[in-house]
Amino acid sequence: MALPDGYLASLSDNLAPYGLEFGSAQELAGGITEVIFTTDPESFARQHPQLGVEFAYGDDWPPAQLRLVLAFDEQLNPLQAEFETIDLLTWTSATHPRLRDRLNTLDDPDDHAAAVAEALDRALAEEDPEAEYLY
Repeated sequence: MALPDGYLASLSDNLAPYGLEFGSAQELAGGITEVIFTTDPESFARQHPQLGVEFAYGDDWPPAQLRLVLAFDEQLNPLQAEFETIDLLTWTSATHPRLRDRLNTLDDPDDHAAAVAEALDRALAEEDPEAEYLY
């Protein structure tokens, strides 16, 4: 099933401040639609060291790109919203229920695009009490 008109443009606009650029949109087996946005890993890691993405890659740092992956089922229900070490759907379920609700529907594509960016922004701004132990 095709994504709503204007959705990818709205996502692009909302994710641009994080250095994320549209990478691809494709239909996978089982009717899953996958949308990928990418960013330069070294630039992103410098801007957001608190995320610990460089540490998570260990000896494999840097990858070719960092990826935000969104996936939808045949009815366009969101199945996945992940940026590297952060599962945005799971994270918002525990921390921001209203934002989780916005991420779990594509009924309003512009709002969903804004919610993806808001969830990423909030996740990047969170102080992780365990981050001190990563270094």
